Amino acid sequence: MAKQTAKTTKRSLAVINTIQKLGGATLDELTGELEIARSTIHLHLQTLLEEGYLTKEGAVYHIGLRFLNHGEYARSRKKAYTLAKQTVTELSDRIDEEVEFVVENDNRGILVHESFHPDSHFPSKERHISTAPSSAGIYYYLHSVATGKAILAELPDERVEAVLDDRGLPRQTAHTITDQDDFIRELEQIRDRGVAFADEEYVDGLREVGRRVTGPDGSVLGAIAIIGPKYRFTDERYTTELPEILIEYVDDLETEISDSYLDDYR
Repeated sequence: MAKQTAKTTKRSLAVINTIQKLGGATLDELTGELEIARSTIHLHLQTLLEEGYLTKEGAVYHIGLRFLNHGEYARSRKKAYTLAKQTVTELSDRIDEEVEFVVENDNRGILVHESFHPDSHFPSKERHISTAPSSAGIYYYLHSVATGKAILAELPDERVEAVLDDRGLPRQTAHTITDQDDFIRELEQIRDRGVAFADEEYVDGLREVGRRVTGPDGSVLGAIAIIGPKYRFTDERYTTELPEILIEYVDDLETEISDSYLDDYR
């Protein structure tokens, strides 16, 4: 049976997403982009404007700061996410590289926390994902990043198939795995070794090492990855040293998460 959805809500979301995609938009621009009547778009704009979800500068509508309140609430709602933020910062400080915590959302990976070390910035990746100081909230295709692979490796086969059917395996670089059979074999290897590698699969010249983060019940909460340029992620540092450090930090994080859950029931 087909899922029932609210058409009005979907239209409001389409307006919001289009405004963000365009970096701000006028009513005329939205009318040209969306298959929605101009009068209907205007009604959605006025409602969102009155509620603080949009702001207007001249004739141009922009995303409003009220979304910031919801976003901060969402990423601090779970104690595990707050603990992950601390781990991301401490790990980045230790290894002088970029570290990210990513969670699965809508069959993609969403960046929840990141820590940029002064020596870790990789310009190609920053230009690819955002021009903002923080990239929190951006989405990744799960198959092309180490965090995404680490998460998928923890999911049941039918769930993995659903994700791949929904999002596919789009090519990000010449190194991205785009064959489903090859990708399934990659997930099997990740399960065996406990870490995921993404070798220039999201951005040319960028390497990643990722490991899943699980809760006390064994469910996957997200994943943490160490990310940096290929010229620094060489030989044993990439294949052995960084994975060992990452496993150490994630194991400690999972212990903290388990302890916090126990504290809630004492």
